[in-house]
Amino acid sequence: MRSRPAQPGSDPAADVAAVDFSTAASTVARSLRLATAELLDVLPGTSRTGTEVARVLEIDINLAWKLLVLARPAATDEGATEALRRVPGPGGIRILLQAAASKGVSDSTIARLSQAFTDYQRLVDKHAGDRASLESLLIHASGTASGEDLAIRRAAYRANSSIVGVQAETQLAAYIFWPERDAQGQPSSAAAILRGLVGFSRLRADVSWIIGKGRRTDERGQAYGQPRLTPVDPETAAECGGVPLVRLLSCGEIPPVERSYLPDGTSIDRILGGPVGKGSRFTYFLAETIRPGLAKPGDPNHPVLKLATSSHTPIGLQVVDVLFHRDLPPMGAIRAGLASELGGISAAFTPDAQRLTIHGAHQFESHGSDISGMTVPGLPKYGQALADLCTRLGVQLSDFQAYRIKVAYPPIPCAILFERDMSPS
Repeated sequence: MRSRPAQPGSDPAADVAAVDFSTAASTVARSLRLATAELLDVLPGTSRTGTEVARVLEIDINLAWKLLVLARPAATDEGATEALRRVPGPGGIRILLQAAASKGVSDSTIARLSQAFTDYQRLVDKHAGDRASLESLLIHASGTASGEDLAIRRAAYRANSSIVGVQAETQLAAYIFWPERDAQGQPSSAAAILRGLVGFSRLRADVSWIIGKGRRTDERGQAYGQPRLTPVDPETAAECGGVPLVRLLSCGEIPPVERSYLPDGTSIDRILGGPVGKGSRFTYFLAETIRPGLAKPGDPNHPVLKLATSSHTPIGLQVVDVLFHRDLPPMGAIRAGLASELGGISAAFTPDAQRLTIHGAHQFESHGSDISGMTVPGLPKYGQALADLCTRLGVQLSDFQAYRIKVAYPPIPCAILFERDMSPS
């Protein structure tokens, strides 16, 4: 068997103690990769499969595969630190070191491997405290989603459902913007907002749930434009005490609801308590129009359209659709994201640099004018319902360009953010 000379470079132990987690993690990942690759190099045979490594070292195949993952070269620092999530536990490390010694691997190679694992444990102790916390740090280090990240959000959905006593399959919000003329005959715009929950159910009979707020403000929290939104279905809204429910897309009986007002004039619409369980599940939607829908191009006080669609309900999927009519004045770049609203401040009123951004959880889609084929789980007639709504508003669905943002198991409270420059760049 042959051994590889030690690699030149800085002292890994010193790097692990660095304040910056990313630097320390990259250092430890590099040390583990070199040490495990050296071990594999000195093993007999040329096959580097989990089965072969397990046979040669006489170890469990799962432990063998972890060794191969640690030794695998990575194209980026993120790829290298990803391997840190596959480090064996203390028992596996002992088995691996003992197996290497029993096969005659040199003391220097075993020492380097042992030191690499020691540096890993120091990384855990210094920057995380335990392996579970290190997992969380590594999940978010690259700013991209992972299977584990989705599993964590799914677990949070289940826990929050049990804690607050409600849940839903999907939350949908659709914003529709089109041109029109104001009362003075000047060019203006209008907007319609369709929003609701698909498959909403209670787990506790005494739970009431807020389903909407009705005071319009800009990103600074100042009143803007039409202060009160107008129900699309005024007859149904009148039956429901002013809550702008629509029969469009709704399934089952309209639930008992009520409207109340805060001191600042904000209207609060809520579903009251009622039956629990799967048999009481229902789908509801609210729809309103507002004018003007968009600020005028060139308005220095509103250079960006900002939409923040909050989610405070445990849901399996959040969908936000934004539709722009082709005859609107030209607009600029689009940005999409997801931000936490922990702390009680709306993401819409929070400067970009102060937002608690959630990386990698959302998907952005541009559908162009192919809107009728857009689907939403649990709403097989969504495309047709959008077309019917547009007809009611006096426009045609085929005249719109559509964009979609969606998040699976959004962490609550959070907000999907959609921003578009009001003027072309």
